[in-house]
Amino acid sequence: MNDVANLAGVSRGSISNYINGKKTKLSTQKKIEEAIRSLNYVPNATARSLKTSKSNFVVFIVPTVNSPFFSELSYHMQQELQQNGYKMILCNSNNSSKEEIEYIQMANTQKVAGLITMSYADVANLVDTNIPLVSIEKRVSDDIPLVISDNYAGGRLAGEVLTNRGATRLLFISKRPVRNISAVREKGFLDYCHENNIAVERFLARKRTNFIADFKRFISENIVDGSFAYDGVFSDSDEYASDFYNLLIHAGIRVPSQVQIIGFDGSRVYPRQKIILSSIKQHTEIIAKTAVEKLLTQFDDHKVGTFFGEQTTIPISFEKGSTTK
Repeated sequence: MNDVANLAGVSRGSISNYINGKKTKLSTQKKIEEAIRSLNYVPNATARSLKTSKSNFVVFIVPTVNSPFFSELSYHMQQELQQNGYKMILCNSNNSSKEEIEYIQMANTQKVAGLITMSYADVANLVDTNIPLVSIEKRVSDDIPLVISDNYAGGRLAGEVLTNRGATRLLFISKRPVRNISAVREKGFLDYCHENNIAVERFLARKRTNFIADFKRFISENIVDGSFAYDGVFSDSDEYASDFYNLLIHAGIRVPSQVQIIGFDGSRVYPRQKIILSSIKQHTEIIAKTAVEKLLTQFDDHKVGTFFGEQTTIPISFEKGSTTK
């Protein structure tokens, strides 16, 4: 900072004000910017946060980035935080409670501004009480904001869409164990079927690396004279629905004329991607915007002692692809 001040011909205080976003004369700003470029000066964000007791880093923990849904959500989260003056640190927990706990401990040590997590661990007691926290999908504590898609309504909507398009023998497919939000999606689907006297069954693949073999075997056992025993299939994720779709096609079953399929998530790998799989869509942009809003609310010093533990439910919608009529 001394070098920049000397080269720019201004005081060290002016440099500090500029770096910390305080009001500075336009002529002074130009001198400082020229000196910074000339010296390749990079402000030390960690040192600055220690001095000001404020950080502009927010940690976002996801169970994986190896899926369109989490990739899309991460993108929108980064955009939303950036628009509000914060930088995102993306942490991939690999569905591991141990790794997630390590990231949370790192957040505590570095005194980040906030934490947003799609948690698989019991994190409520691991987060410093001074670090604002928002959870997505799974509640981690009664006094922490939760942002969640309307998973039950999504399951019901899948049943409604399939039956309205002529399906009469429905099937829910997934992989064991079906729990948390997946169980809620399944319940919504089954409840809709039972309430409307629609024939429905479920098949769950075993929890193993080659679980696709179970799907393949089930399909083979339920094909008679070129027809599959079910004409409407719903899964709690696009991943499993897509697996099932490809196996049906390989077995000679026509989709959607013989069997209609709906997944859950509705995310794209890239923005222009043509949607093939019909799906119950989670609106990642709205989820990210809501989560950041809930986090920013906790930054307000005037709201100390306010209860933040409300749940915000984000509506879902049906996105038609080529796997439904």
